[in-house]
Amino acid sequence: MRSTLLAAALCAVALRAHAQSPVPSATSDSTYALHIDSTLDLATVVARALVASPVIAQAEAGLRVARSGVRVSGGAYLPSLSLSTAALRSNVSSAASTPSGGAIGGAGADAYSAGVSSSLDLFTGGRRGADQARARSELSAATASDRSQEFLVTLLAKRSFYEALRGTELLGVAAARVARAERGLKYSQDRVRAGTATKSDELRARLELTTARQQQLAARDTLQTAAFALGRLVGADGPIGARAPASLEPTPLALSDSEITRLAVTSAPAVESAEAAQQASVAIVRASRSLYFPNIRLTSGYNWARQTTIVGAVRPGWQVAVGSSLPLFNGFQREDAIARAEAGAQVAQSSALDIRRQVRSDAARLLSGLHLAEQNVALADDAVQAAREDLRVQTERYRAGISTSLDELTSQFAVTQAELGRVAARYNYAVTRATLEALVGRSLTP
Repeated sequence: MRSTLLAAALCAVALRAHAQSPVPSATSDSTYALHIDSTLDLATVVARALVASPVIAQAEAGLRVARSGVRVSGGAYLPSLSLSTAALRSNVSSAASTPSGGAIGGAGADAYSAGVSSSLDLFTGGRRGADQARARSELSAATASDRSQEFLVTLLAKRSFYEALRGTELLGVAAARVARAERGLKYSQDRVRAGTATKSDELRARLELTTARQQQLAARDTLQTAAFALGRLVGADGPIGARAPASLEPTPLALSDSEITRLAVTSAPAVESAEAAQQASVAIVRASRSLYFPNIRLTSGYNWARQTTIVGAVRPGWQVAVGSSLPLFNGFQREDAIARAEAGAQVAQSSALDIRRQVRSDAARLLSGLHLAEQNVALADDAVQAAREDLRVQTERYRAGISTSLDELTSQFAVTQAELGRVAARYNYAVTRATLEALVGRSLTP
C-alpha cells in the first residue's frame, strides 16, 4: 500500500513538473533549421574535390619535377655549350712591350674578347645510364603516386558524401520517430481520458517524445557537421549537402574475387609506387659505384679577341682538350655513398614485398567485408519490414485496449533501431566498396 501511494505521488510530481515545463511542440524545431547552401551529386563532389585538394596539387607538382629530372638525365648525353665575353682595361703590359724588359705603369690599354666553349663527357663509368634509369624510375613512382593520391582523394570525397547522405537519412529516421511518438502520446491521452489507461502510460509516451526530439536535434547537428566538412572538401565556403543517387542498393562487382585480388597485387597504385621506388634505389646503387671509374671529358672552344699586350688577356684562336680525372682517395666518400645506396635499396626491396603482402591482405579483407555488408543490407531491410509490421499490430492492439503502452513503446523503439541499423548497413556497404576501389585503383562498377 505504501509503495502504491509513493508511486502515485511520484506521478503527481512528474505531471506538475511537466505542466510547468511543457514539451516543445513540433513547430519549435524551426529554431534549429539547417543551413545548406546547395546539394551536389556524387560525381560533382568527386570532381570538385580533385580540383580543390592540395594533395593532388602536390602530387602533380612532384610529377612535373620527375619529368624534368628525366629531361636532365637525357641531357647528360649532350654536349654543353656556353658563351663568354670580357672587356679589360689595364696598364700592365707584357715584358716584350717595354724598353727595359719589365712591366711599367702608364697609359692603360684595352682588351676585348668573346668565346664559345663546349664540353662533353666521353666516359663516366655508367653514371649517366644509372642516373637516367633512376630518373625514369622516379617518374614511374611519381606517376603511381599521383594515381594513388587521386584514388585516395576520391575515397575521401565519397566518404564525406556518404556521411552527409547518412546524416540526411538519420534525420529522416529521427523525424519518423518523433511522428510515431506524437501519435503514441495522442493515443495514450485519449485512453487516459476514457479511463482505460493510467497516467503512467501518458508519462511514458511523453518521455518517448522527448527522447525522440533529442535524437532529432542530434541528427541535425550530425548533418550540419557533415555538410560543413563536405563543403570544405569541395572548395566551398559554406555547408554543402549530398544529393541522393537513384539507388543505394548493392550491385554486383565487375570482376570476380580472384581477379580483383590479382589486380590489386599486380597493378594497385601502392604496389606500382613501391616497385618504382625499388628500381630507383637499384639505379642509385649503380650510380654510386661509378665513382670508382675515371671520368673522361672532351672540351673545345674558340675565342675572338683583340690583339693586345695586356698580361692575362684572352688570345684569339681555338683549342681542343681531352682530360681525365679519378679521385684516388676522397676520405671514404665513395664507400659511404655506396653503403647508403645499398642500405636504401635493401629497405626499398623489403618495403615493396611488405606492401604487396599488405595489398593482398587488404583486398581479401575488403572483399569479405563487402559480401558480409551486402548480406547485412538484406537482413536490415527484412528487420525494418518486420519491426514496422509489429508496430502496426501493437498500435491497433493498444488502441483496442488489448496490450499495454509498454508493448507499444517497445515496438516503436524496435522500429527506430531497425531503421538506424539499415542506414548503417547501407552506408557501410557503400564505404567498403569505395575503399576497395581505391585500393585496386579502378572502378568496379560493371
